[in-house]
Amino acid sequence: MHTRVRSTEPMSPQRHDVDPGAVAHHRGAVDTDDVAELAERLHSADADERSGAAWRLVEAAGTEPTAVRAHLEAIVARADDEDVWVRRGVTWVIAELAERQPDALSMKFSELVALTDADDELVRQNGAVAVAGVTKRYPERATAGLSTLASLTHDADPLLARYAEDAVAEVAAEIAARAEDAGYPMLVRTTAEYAALLPDDLTVVTTDDSEDGPPDPVSVSFGADAPVAVDAADRGDESAPPGHPPAEVPDAPSVGVSQADLTPGLELRETVLTTDFRATITDDTLEHGLVTLRRLNAATANGTDSRVVEAFQRALKRWAAVDEYPHIERVLGTGDTWVATRYDGAETLARRGPPATLSEAQWVVDRVTRAVSYAHARGVVHGGLHPGAVRFVETSVGAWDAPVVADWGFAHAASGHHSPPIPAGFAAPEHHDPASYGRFDQSTDVFGLGALAYFLVTGVSPRGGDGVVPAAQQNPALPERVDSLFERSLATSKQARFETVLDFQAAFDECVADLPGAWPA
Repeated sequence: MHTRVRSTEPMSPQRHDVDPGAVAHHRGAVDTDDVAELAERLHSADADERSGAAWRLVEAAGTEPTAVRAHLEAIVARADDEDVWVRRGVTWVIAELAERQPDALSMKFSELVALTDADDELVRQNGAVAVAGVTKRYPERATAGLSTLASLTHDADPLLARYAEDAVAEVAAEIAARAEDAGYPMLVRTTAEYAALLPDDLTVVTTDDSEDGPPDPVSVSFGADAPVAVDAADRGDESAPPGHPPAEVPDAPSVGVSQADLTPGLELRETVLTTDFRATITDDTLEHGLVTLRRLNAATANGTDSRVVEAFQRALKRWAAVDEYPHIERVLGTGDTWVATRYDGAETLARRGPPATLSEAQWVVDRVTRAVSYAHARGVVHGGLHPGAVRFVETSVGAWDAPVVADWGFAHAASGHHSPPIPAGFAAPEHHDPASYGRFDQSTDVFGLGALAYFLVTGVSPRGGDGVVPAAQQNPALPERVDSLFERSLATSKQARFETVLDFQAAFDECVADLPGAWPA
């Protein structure tokens, strides 16, 4: 258990000396304390007026943080002002808000990290304070936030370096406590140098700093996410194993759904391309029926980008051409800007996380790979495999739920307005830069299957930075030979990847065949 008492007060770093006379001079350049007016004066052509407004907002951030956060866009926009006193003032405001109302800055985390590279020491320190404040509140920022703070322990400014050392320990403890309260124990992978900065009660895996080490100085994951190898001897009663493959995948409803049949209700999730809804359909079509309705997001559906709409329509046609395969989600109806499928409650692999055992993980990889291979044989490429595109269908009691692959062609359609069009941890180089690495094709699906398989057997995405942490390092139950499998399937160059998805499948099966409890038994 984490015994550290969680502080209710923000960390209070020792700040760089700021000449009170200079601050008073700048504050005197404006004659108001009204927050809205001060925010407006940040746009002034007069640098003195901008700096005066910034430093008056520093005081307001401590006493009226809610009023100040209403003008956050204007404040953040001046963080690269040409005047150093403006930069110092607005970044101090940002640091104050990050400590008091970190939710206001969660979506601007990359800008906070960028402040830590500033030339001015005070701006850099303000950036570090802001990074620490947001990271403490949001565990999903743990890897980026702790890595940024850890790197600052080498800063040439000794005051900032000392603050960063203290912040690494305090932020890590706060995140671990939050994670433990939620039932997700925290695992940290880092080098011995940074491990020494972390609280003693954290679970830390110490790595070296070679090219095979973690892509970030501090890599954080949560929960016992990695599947385990289950030996028959560990199962107790062998008549009740921990699940088994289903005999078949339940058929989707044999209906054709029109827009008139649909009544959208609960919003299930939003992606870069669509918003998913639980929708009811008329009893004449399907008695007491529910479907999952995916609709193009409003900005696209209203015709602001006809190319995206056209790409979406092409994607639906290709999806419908292969949806008779059991592990491909069945299309029940389509329109210009929507598609209806079997109701699944947005129960995706991303939401579920990886299975509990490697045998089930191997089976899911096998089913998804076969679905993709079936589509490739018919000239259909998915182009954007990731955990959010794999959904599950309930099967018989005691059997594993069956994966079905959805969202065929959606990544291509989304690439017209979002890069990468799928979560970055699963994106191939061509998702980031198609001009350099080529279009989405069958090799992109080889990469996607490798990324999915990595997630299924380790519990984390393959790419948290510039490289891939060896899978056997992420999950000790895996043999080291799997690392070469992922090195090839996740290669930057398409030519270096497996030629087909079946080649990947054969290599994967060979890697995990002799694990205890491997499927098929």
